[in-house]
Order: sequence, then C-alpha cells, then structure tokens
Amino acid sequence: MDLVFSPALCPDLQLPEILNLSRAAGYSCLELFRECTQSSPVHPQWSVPMFRSAVAEAGIRLSGFNIRNLTGRKADSDERNLAYNLRQLEWDIHMGRALGVKTLNTSGGDRTSAALADLVEGVNTILENVRDITLNLGNRKGNRLQGLGDYQAVMSELPERARVLLDTGHLLSAGESIMPFAEALAGRIGRVRLRDQAGDKPVPFGEGEAPFEELLNLLTDCGYGGPLVVELKGADWDEPLPAAISARRYVESLL
Repeated sequence: MDLVFSPALCPDLQLPEILNLSRAAGYSCLELFRECTQSSPVHPQWSVPMFRSAVAEAGIRLSGFNIRNLTGRKADSDERNLAYNLRQLEWDIHMGRALGVKTLNTSGGDRTSAALADLVEGVNTILENVRDITLNLGNRKGNRLQGLGDYQAVMSELPERARVLLDTGHLLSAGESIMPFAEALAGRIGRVRLRDQAGDKPVPFGEGEAPFEELLNLLTDCGYGGPLVVELKGADWDEPLPAAISARRYVESLL
C-alpha cells in the first residue's frame, strides 16, 4: 500500500511548495484536487505541460485526482441537468488523463431520489464513455453517499471500475461507524483516505477517534493493495512538515 500526501494540509500552497513539502516529509506519491487547493492543475498560472514537468522533476508520482462532484445539477443555477454536469466531469477526467492520472475521485449530490438516480446513470455513462479509468466514489456528510446504506443501494448497479473511496474523517463527521462500513464494502474499496478527526481541529495522528490499526489490519487481510492517503485537513498547523512526517511514520508503524 502506497502512502500518499494530501495537499489539504496546506491548501494555500501552490504546486512547487506542495511538491517540496511532500518530498521533505518522505512521500513519493501525491493526490490532486481540482478545487479547494491552490496546487490544483487548473490554477491560472499553470498549464498541463508545466504541471506535468514540475511533478516529474520532483520525482513525485501522481496517485489520484479529485474532480467535481457528480450532482446531476448546474452549479450556477442548481437546475437539474445531468448532461451538463457530465460534460464538466469528463473535462476534469481528460485533464487528469493528460497528467497521467487514471484514478479519479468524486462524490454525489444532495440526499434526494433525483440525485441518486443521476449518480447511478452518471457513473455508468462516464465509465462507458471513458474505458481506461477507475472512478472512486467518496463518502461525505450530507452527501448522497454518506454511509453504508447509501453504498449498498448503488454499488450493485455500477460496474467494477466504480469503487469506494473510504474517507475516515467524513465517516466520523457523519456519525458513521468505520469498521462496519469497511467490512461490508471491503471487496469494492479502491482508495482509503485516513483522517483522525471529524472537524478541523489539529489532532496528532493516532490520537483521534479513527480505529486505524483495526482498519489497516482488515484491509491487509482482505488483500487491499491500493493507496492510503494520509490527510491532515483544514486546520492551521503551526508546523506542517513535522506534522506530515509524524503522520507518515505513524501509519508506517501499523503496516
């Protein structure tokens, strides 16, 4: 299992600084976000070739790309328009492919029956149109995919290239139990994001609420060999580099 650095630790840093930080912290893999971070490949100061060259020169491998959510709606008007939303996602997907990333992460829309129908149709359409990618579906509080029951309602309707992104932080935020979620969906997990708290308060890795040791043992027993994204999210860490190193060492100690 590869340990992956998340730029969510320092969302205001641009790509060169994130590359330096991830390398200094001992990571060789990096996750990307289209939104929410200044290290995004759609940053106005960067082109795709520039971005690709900078990553290669740093000796970092891109592990995944978080694209826009599959909501089935237009962002500017909230009009239900699945075709429009799918054009946005396919644009993001092809940007990821241009960067050499074929593992994309997304989430669903609101907790409505319309959003559920659009999620199932949308994922099937994307994977039919773009046949060389994997699409990981992430859990999130208040999202169409929040807990175990939501995934059980959709995963049987989706092809194998639709996988589960298990995010421990968002499960904690939603009051969902991590281990029953992981046990029930173990065969479809394509990505794991490790975060040790529900909110944004800085918590040293291993001192929060997530049962990391139990979870990693389960993943090992189930033959999971995918990425482990080590995430210290959304808080003002006074010393991000030591925090990133400590988190990496903690996860390594459990493997």
